Amino acid sequence: MLDAGREYFNSSATLSDPCMNLARSCLLLITDRPPLIQEELDLISALSMLEEFGVKVLPLQVRLRADRLSLVKECISQCSTAYKQSTLLLSLAKLLRVAGDDEVRRKGQVLTLLAEQALHCQDFKASYIHCQDLMAAGYRDGWEVCAQLGQCEMYSQLSARHDLMAFSLTHCPPASIQNLLALSSSLQTQVLYQAVNYKIDPSHGRRVGGEISETGAAVSGSASGSINPTDLLHRTTARTIEVLTNTTTTTRAVLTAVSDSHWWKESLSLLRPLHGQGLDRSRSAVANENADLERQGCNPFYAELFDDPYVNTTEDVYSSYNYTPHEDFAEVLLRTGKLAETNSEGQNLFPATEVLLQLASDAFPKDMTLALAYLLALPQVLDANACFEKQPPSAPSLQLAAYYYSLQIYSRLAPCFKDKCSPLYRADPRELIRLVTKHVTDHAGSDWVNEELEALIGQLRLYSERLTDFTQAQVLQGLGRGVDVQRFSNDNQYKKETILGLAETLDESVYGISCSLAQRYSIPLWEVHMTHLEFLFTDSGISTKDIESRTETLGLLQTLKTDPEAFYTHMTKYVYRSIAGTDQLRLLFYFTLLENCGCADYFPPSEMKPDTHLKLLKKLKAVAVGLDYKKLIDEESDPLKALEPVLTSHNVLSISKLAPRIPQQGGDALTSSAVHAIWLHKLFWEGDQHVLKKAPQSDQDFINAYDTCAKYFDRLLPSDAVNFLDAITFSPAAANKLSVGVRLEITKRAQKALKGISDKAKKKGNNDQGEKPTSNFDSALTHLEQSLAHLGTLSHAFFLSLQASQEELLQKYSRIYDLSRSEPSKVHHLAITMAMDGQPLERIEQLLAVAVGTSNLSPKSVVQDAVERRIITALSGDKDALKDYADPLKVLEGIVEAVHTNVLSGGNMVTSEDMLEWLRPFCGDDSKPVRPRIEVLQILEHSFNLSDQDIHLLVFFRSQAVLKACWPSRETEQNPWVCLTSALLTHSSSFSEINVGNEILTMCRSLFPTKHKLIPRCIGHISSLLLNAGLKLPALKLMTENGDEHLHKLTLDQIKDITDVTEDVCDPELLSLLLNARMLICCVDTALYSPLISHMLARGDWDVEKAARELHQAGHSTQAGSLLLSYRGSHPGLFTFNSALAVVRKWL
Repeated sequence: MLDAGREYFNSSATLSDPCMNLARSCLLLITDRPPLIQEELDLISALSMLEEFGVKVLPLQVRLRADRLSLVKECISQCSTAYKQSTLLLSLAKLLRVAGDDEVRRKGQVLTLLAEQALHCQDFKASYIHCQDLMAAGYRDGWEVCAQLGQCEMYSQLSARHDLMAFSLTHCPPASIQNLLALSSSLQTQVLYQAVNYKIDPSHGRRVGGEISETGAAVSGSASGSINPTDLLHRTTARTIEVLTNTTTTTRAVLTAVSDSHWWKESLSLLRPLHGQGLDRSRSAVANENADLERQGCNPFYAELFDDPYVNTTEDVYSSYNYTPHEDFAEVLLRTGKLAETNSEGQNLFPATEVLLQLASDAFPKDMTLALAYLLALPQVLDANACFEKQPPSAPSLQLAAYYYSLQIYSRLAPCFKDKCSPLYRADPRELIRLVTKHVTDHAGSDWVNEELEALIGQLRLYSERLTDFTQAQVLQGLGRGVDVQRFSNDNQYKKETILGLAETLDESVYGISCSLAQRYSIPLWEVHMTHLEFLFTDSGISTKDIESRTETLGLLQTLKTDPEAFYTHMTKYVYRSIAGTDQLRLLFYFTLLENCGCADYFPPSEMKPDTHLKLLKKLKAVAVGLDYKKLIDEESDPLKALEPVLTSHNVLSISKLAPRIPQQGGDALTSSAVHAIWLHKLFWEGDQHVLKKAPQSDQDFINAYDTCAKYFDRLLPSDAVNFLDAITFSPAAANKLSVGVRLEITKRAQKALKGISDKAKKKGNNDQGEKPTSNFDSALTHLEQSLAHLGTLSHAFFLSLQASQEELLQKYSRIYDLSRSEPSKVHHLAITMAMDGQPLERIEQLLAVAVGTSNLSPKSVVQDAVERRIITALSGDKDALKDYADPLKVLEGIVEAVHTNVLSGGNMVTSEDMLEWLRPFCGDDSKPVRPRIEVLQILEHSFNLSDQDIHLLVFFRSQAVLKACWPSRETEQNPWVCLTSALLTHSSSFSEINVGNEILTMCRSLFPTKHKLIPRCIGHISSLLLNAGLKLPALKLMTENGDEHLHKLTLDQIKDITDVTEDVCDPELLSLLLNARMLICCVDTALYSPLISHMLARGDWDVEKAARELHQAGHSTQAGSLLLSYRGSHPGLFTFNSALAVVRKWL
């Protein structure tokens, strides 16, 4: 049946031949259709499809055609749109058994033909669809048509062309790789160029393209603001290409633009702002996890090779098959530059430094190995420092910097062959750093090969030191003392303070670290030891004995004594103030240190030396327990007050022997007598455990206490004895605790005792010793006689009335008088106080009458002193004159009232005339404020009958105050002379027989020697009134002779306006005034210059040569020469310009 069917088929002329139906019938008789039967049936079906495409061929020719693909070609050639019927043609090829049973090859051959026809018809979209099917089927022989479509610049789908060129490069024969690679590079350059342009100008896409895809719309949507490079990166190159699908820029134009240096500068400028930001942290939150570079970032593929690495999950390629890598803007720019560089065959070098630095900086937290690779690719090795400096200081970043410079140094000292893989890069980085560092250190000071190598060595040392600093800082941080590691690495001042702070410890290990760090960072060991010693004294809390032991164990003094001056300064400034004055043991050690370090030469001359302190302290430590030694030797305090608490009958003699070594205020030494006197004072009031076992309470106890103290009078100087007696008889405690009788008895006994000591001293002839001269005893006895006399007045009725009064103020007066001892100064002060308190003058008179030795005082002198020295002084502005009184006027009012009361009662101790005489100078003083003067006069007016002059003065002051209140912004005093001038000029027409200008000038001049001399402001006002009245000459005279600079300027302005010199504007007096005011130079260019010169030469009262010299110095050399020629009597014919200049050069 198969042979019969074939026979019928071969004999048929066309598809419609009856034999063809017989052939089909014979084949259909076999129902299971084996392959041979099916092949014959497919051949019959193929004939019908060939006729559809217009291919007329005999059935036998179809069977006998060896290359049945040629039939498909004929179909395509017969139909210009055959490429659109790919399904039909693929079915035809299958029926014809094209390529036998190899379906992939068959499909590839047909699609290749279709793609070629579509490309020929410029239907690029259809051609790309067929090429896509070819690529999807993996048909290798289709690379050529793909390459043709990829090279077609008329096809604007850059993404499609990119894919086509990639497929062509993959499957082309080796001979075609070079050409295709060049074409692919050109295409890739074009893509990347456009991507960079979107960063530079996002609106570029709208200018060069028609429609923008979704990605392009996102770009243009942000065109108004700044575009983050990561926004562009997020869209991979494939998506970016879609934005550029409609561009008409040719590859040649792109390459031309890429080779433009301006375009590169504009592109690189986009990276520079990023450098200041360090890492690009906007890609994802994950990027911030290793921003401090505490862990080494690595690629996920190598994660298992590191201990605790940082792996960026966004770079994980292996967990998912569908992975689209992100491209940094810098990566895009780098690829663009390198492609352009390749296309130009190295003629246009790409400035890759900034791009590589940005890529390295971005890669640091994610993959340090990649960052190192970028840095190793830098054209200039030292440029890497810009990247390292921007990284946060951490162990990985500092180690990487050291490793980078070690690699560079090693490769220069031992170059490797470029055609071989150097073992340098496989060596352990830590071992390499150690080896290079050791080599550099061993050859320190050697001459290296070139300057670049020296610079690399310097960088290696820098980062090695920083790494050491960082390591040390981590050690410090581990101590738990709050050390900032990063700041310790970068801040030298903080580093020094931290090391010195570590010295403030009792932990020997920490102290050892402090010393080692100080040596490491060149901090003087002296400062460490000084800081530790200061800590021992101030904050350690240990005993003095332990401080001594630790100081000796650590050998602190061996270092500290090398700079005794600094040691003295530091100890006195910081240590001494921390020692308690009662801690004598520590003070003893303190001065021992100063002595051992040789600090005695640096003590001020007025202060005690350390050895003196030591001797004094050693003795005081044994006899004066609890003594505040710092108060004792303080020049600003009283040493007796420091000694008093510790003085007893047992130690007073020992301490008194040390008195000459103890300084006191004024620079003098303390005396033994003063020590005994202060002890006797304590003994009298408080008693003593051995001498006077209990403090006295009754009068008899106080007398007994005195008798005990009197036994020691022979140890006192007369002055100290007097001071002691005054302290127990005329002190507030004595007035409160002792009766007047006891005080009298004590004073009498003291007088007798001192007289006996004086007589004894005279007999023994001690006057020549200068210790207790009899004259001192005489003054002491006189003093006691005054005390006895005063105590006798305390029984006077006046004093008793004060003491018994219910008024607190009178009781206060009695207490003050009681303690005054009738000393004139104290009684005088009390009397003034009573006067200012408004006490009656009779009471003041009684006080002065009772007091002893105040015959030279009277109520009048007391009131006068109160008024003149206190009240008037206070009213004049001295606030300290009346500290205890709020209002001086109230005090004055009280005094005036007391005087008035005395006058009304017929007394004449102080009269109203006296008060007016004392207060009138104050009231008439214009320099004093007006208001107090008014109130003083009002107080006087209220109590006394004022004279007409005083009444007029009061009215004047009141008027002045009213004017000031009404017009506070105006002058306090409206000058009457200005008003008079204005009135004269206003009514000058009625005084035709009087020269008003001269009268006003004479009036103003008459005020010059008086206190009413007019101020420049008033002179200016009067002059303006004269000028307005047409009286220029007196106005000019008045302003010129005043001497005020401002008035002189106004005068000069008026003189410049003078064009005709007449009697109304100039006379000899004005010329003299101008010359006296030294205004000759100012008048050089005015009409008055010639009259001024003539007047100067005629009068002869001025130094002509000096005037000529000043003219020459002011730049008027010609005028100076002419003046000299006239002065020397030269002939007028010689007055030429040249001769004037010659004269100046010769005579000046």
